[in-house]
Amino acid sequence: MSLHDLLPEYSGKINDFKISSISLDSQEIKKGDLYISLANDSNQQKKYNQEALKKGANCILTNNKSIENIEKKIIYVSELKEKLGFLSNRFFENPSKKIEVFGLTGTNGKSSVSYYLFQLFSQIKKDIGLISSIKLKESGIYNSKLTTPDVFTLNKILNNFLLEKKKAAIFEVSSHGIDQERIAGIDFDYGCFTSFSRDHLDYHSSINKYAKVKESFFLNNKFKGAVINIDSKVGKKIFSNSHDFVSVSRKNKKSDICIEKNKGKFFIKTPWGHVNLPDRIFADHTMVNIAAALGLFCLSSKKPNLNKLNLKKIYDLPGRFQKINIDSNKYLYIDYAHTPEALENILKSLKKKYHGSLICLFGCGGGRDQGKRSLMGAIADSFADKIILTNDNPRFDNPVVIIEDILEGIKNQKKVEIINDRTKAIKFGLKLLSKEKEGSVLLLAGKGHESNQEIKNKTIESNDYEIVRSFI
Repeated sequence: MSLHDLLPEYSGKINDFKISSISLDSQEIKKGDLYISLANDSNQQKKYNQEALKKGANCILTNNKSIENIEKKIIYVSELKEKLGFLSNRFFENPSKKIEVFGLTGTNGKSSVSYYLFQLFSQIKKDIGLISSIKLKESGIYNSKLTTPDVFTLNKILNNFLLEKKKAAIFEVSSHGIDQERIAGIDFDYGCFTSFSRDHLDYHSSINKYAKVKESFFLNNKFKGAVINIDSKVGKKIFSNSHDFVSVSRKNKKSDICIEKNKGKFFIKTPWGHVNLPDRIFADHTMVNIAAALGLFCLSSKKPNLNKLNLKKIYDLPGRFQKINIDSNKYLYIDYAHTPEALENILKSLKKKYHGSLICLFGCGGGRDQGKRSLMGAIADSFADKIILTNDNPRFDNPVVIIEDILEGIKNQKKVEIINDRTKAIKFGLKLLSKEKEGSVLLLAGKGHESNQEIKNKTIESNDYEIVRSFI
């Protein structure tokens, strides 16, 4: 596409250029690309613009009138940020209108529900594309740096899915992505609300503002249907906004989709039929996530045939309630739980399943919501028999202060061991587990699939699964 095709209103005012692609990141610019420059600081914009031109950008669009320089291919466009969705759709020719799009949002469960849905469609041979920030090597999965990529990257991926003859696309919609309008102009067919609890208050400043952002996804988009988890006030409010929405719950047996138990066996009850859950699945949050995925599958299918599905072949993501058998009837679980609700869900499930000692190893991220630290400490204190406090991603925060904040929520500090170095902490946890009775469990929470740690200005390799493997 040419620049004049993209911006016909500028025809005659600027030279025409062929555009190979468009990017908001100067580091990703290739020869022939258009760079869109939106940094708030003028000096930063100039720096990024120079980088983009050196990399071969044919043209730059800026939202800063003071740095326009048409001779050097830098063009000012008024209200540029508000036009991103429109420009992206014009360049890529509205790919989201040509492919079935599933958008999933919520505090916890987005990645899992997305992956479960991807697997369900794979079982009926429906060619699906999944955008995931978790590195997966399966065919049809695009790995993204961000949970929700910017709108140009999104449309580029969707366009590639179309070229690959995929019938649908699944991706997570984060609160940051909604607030920063990374999904502007995307045409969603189906939506999902997975859960709601405290998170990202360092960004949204209050739980109410965070809730409003999540709600806006369902108010500002038109869906053919959506699955809404109503186990929170926010979920109930979202569900009440549309007759096209289907409810899912692990608590409310009157919801459209719910978890039932018969003769010691769990099954998912849906308007389209019932599906038995495998015995290995015992955690409530896992059950409701699979139920949400099943609901999306059925909503989007003309004649859903649940007999064609085999939930025994549905697997979790790496680092999501990942089980490792350690020794005779002793177990270790790795999970990404980094919010109070997620940690409580996991610990409750483990406490209900196993009858030995429950050891919880975790920390809290730096540069994030400080208020959740003592809450997570209190939750660990309520459910775990022993606690190991260690580093998560302290970033530029003092690790000692982070642990002090967590300790404020722990009444019985005699059960606490503090080992800042995560590798040493995991080694200690395994040694502790080896001395416990059968049926004991060690939970490594917070890092999940992550392969590194951010400590001050350093990024070091660190993956809980690989660390455990090195010791057993």
